[in-house]
Amino acid sequence: MATNVDHFDWSMVCYRMLKHRFRGRRKLLIAYDMLVIYRRGEDAVSLAPDVLVSFGVPPGPRASYSVRGEGKPPDVVLEFASPSTVKADAGKKKEKYRRMGVREYWLVDPVGGYHDPRVQGFQLVDGVYERLPWKEGSDGMVAVWSPVLQLEIRFVDGWLRFWDREKARYVELPEEEKERLQRGAEARLENEAEARQRAEARLENEAEARQRAEARLENEAEARQRAEARLENEAEARQRAEARLENEAEARQRSEARTRSAERALEAEKRARKALEESIAQSEAVSPSTSDPT
Repeated sequence: MATNVDHFDWSMVCYRMLKHRFRGRRKLLIAYDMLVIYRRGEDAVSLAPDVLVSFGVPPGPRASYSVRGEGKPPDVVLEFASPSTVKADAGKKKEKYRRMGVREYWLVDPVGGYHDPRVQGFQLVDGVYERLPWKEGSDGMVAVWSPVLQLEIRFVDGWLRFWDREKARYVELPEEEKERLQRGAEARLENEAEARQRAEARLENEAEARQRAEARLENEAEARQRAEARLENEAEARQRAEARLENEAEARQRSEARTRSAERALEAEKRARKALEESIAQSEAVSPSTSDPT
């Protein structure tokens, strides 16, 4: 039976962790400091283990645990060492639980100085308790696997913990689970807020990039329009230059035609004058002979 405040606290913590781990089981009794009564012929045993676990037994309030009434002994018993119980826990109590048929018996030393290692498990095999194998870590952790509970019972950092291999984490007290879930929810909300901020920043960057692209396209369109206008002006200037050159060519042709016409007229005038001069010369040569009286 629990004999001091620390002892009771350890029993209560262990009880609450196991209750929380196996919550929802319809036929499972987990109790602490409950009187267990066992009678078989003249063999009568009554003990109050710090924590007991009995599978196949419905939970609910009861004054005591009668092995005959429940139809079976507890499956697991845990005893926490204290100055007044340590010898009995490892001696006569262990023997009584063996006679009762408890499948697993556990000795736990929460303070230190009573058991070495501080967690010890015993499994009932052919009516005899055999020590369950344990392992020790470099950090002082002691761990023993419980085949009945399917949990690893560890003593680490001054605390008794149950390691759930399936979930890969320690069995939690309800308030620990609530705190973990709350931290997880807060972390999830924080991550979502950060993701939302990143998404908004990305959208803002994309909008700015789109605006820059639109401005660049607008500038390119304006530059293209200016280039097209410049090309159009150059084409018009070229057309005017070509027209001017064509007009100058036509004027040159007309000037050349006038020059040629003037040259022809001058040549004709020269021929006419020459013909006239020749005619006059001929006339003068004939005139003396015709005018002589002899």
